[in-house]
Amino acid sequence: MKTINEIPSTPEIKHCEKHGDYEVKYSRISETRCWVFDNCRTCVDESEVKAKIKEENEKLERDIENKRRRRESNRTNAGISKRNLYKTFTDYKCDNEGQAKAKNDCERFVKEFPCEKSIIMVGGVGTGKTLLASAMLDSLVDNNRCEIIKVIDLIRHLKSTWAKDSENTEEDLIKYYCKLDLLILDEVGSQFGSDTEKLFIFDIIDGRYQDMKQTVLISNLDINGIKGVIGERCVDRLREGGGSTIAFDWKSSRI
Repeated sequence: MKTINEIPSTPEIKHCEKHGDYEVKYSRISETRCWVFDNCRTCVDESEVKAKIKEENEKLERDIENKRRRRESNRTNAGISKRNLYKTFTDYKCDNEGQAKAKNDCERFVKEFPCEKSIIMVGGVGTGKTLLASAMLDSLVDNNRCEIIKVIDLIRHLKSTWAKDSENTEEDLIKYYCKLDLLILDEVGSQFGSDTEKLFIFDIIDGRYQDMKQTVLISNLDINGIKGVIGERCVDRLREGGGSTIAFDWKSSRI
């Protein structure tokens, strides 16, 4: 855009190859200077529209990317492994009635969430326990504080609080896991099952029970085996209020 001293008495006519003839526009900015709008207004308008559309598309792309990053962050922070990231119930294939019932029970758990009912998943390796648990998390994690953690890692976190330079105490850790909307304890039985470990796990499960928070236990052991490594009181807490046990009693899909 350029300026001139005076507005011409007869407006200049210019030609646009796309839109034909058009009249040059002027606007006085002072007693001695005027703006000259000598571009085709239709071309300018079209250019502005294109720029606006481009800006909106870029914003939409940024919003989509930011949403994707938030969804991924929610899931990785919740402890979902890369292998099970974004796994949903549709990824769980049912080849028998037991698998269909297990899937339906987990879907109902999500539909009724939050409620007082907890779940104990028992069965051999490769039967889909962790996949279904990850699918439950995927359904809930964007709107709830959820976490899946292996019990052996939970015990490591506990032991790290005993260090002199630890920023967290055992009490801090218990409070954190008690306040989660959903806690899934995976690979129950991989720990040593010492009295200290049993007490620590009981404090978490009992705290969640008192706050009516749902907990899911996953183990390759049967119920009696689970009682042996975390204590009968923990199992009783999980079964109260309508808590259920899902038996994954079919062969491994990895064979």
